Amino acid sequence: MAEEKNKNAPKFVYNCVRCGQYCSKVNGVPVYFDDLSRWRKNGTLSSIAPNIGMDMSQGFPQLVLETKEGETGCPMYDSENKNCQVYHDMPLNCQAYPLGYNGEKYFVTDKACQGLGQGEMTADQLKTQRDAAKVDYEAKVESNTIVPLIYSVIMGDLVDQSRKAMGNMSDEQKDQLQDIMKEDED
Repeated sequence: MAEEKNKNAPKFVYNCVRCGQYCSKVNGVPVYFDDLSRWRKNGTLSSIAPNIGMDMSQGFPQLVLETKEGETGCPMYDSENKNCQVYHDMPLNCQAYPLGYNGEKYFVTDKACQGLGQGEMTADQLKTQRDAAKVDYEAKVESNTIVPLIYSVIMGDLVDQSRKAMGNMSDEQKDQLQDIMKEDED
């Protein structure tokens, strides 16, 4: 009888214990257009926006909640009080944590998560967690398609503006700019 019970036990059991293990160590929480849209609609974007930056570590631009220089972890996490300042409306990536989805199957993204195996997990909780992982995946795919495109348009526009500005500079201004550039190299 005990064997049957174990066969039916869910493979994934997770309940957040609010330990801050991920939140205090993550370097740039992924943010998607769905997050930005949701935060804009509910009025929290203005308080979150100063923490949004661009991460290029994956070889292409991604929006992230940027870790502040000289610090570790999510900028929205208060490590002293072990409290997420946006717990009521976390980024999709955090809502799915520690469950991931790759378009075909679910997987645990962080086996060190202290909430894994804690308590019990109902079928509804598992469905909610799986839905969050799937939404996170779909939002990531969409954002990873759109962000590089927007980035390239903006960068192209900046290059064009720089080219026009350089064309309007006097020879004296160009010499001054070259002197400044040489100082930065030293």
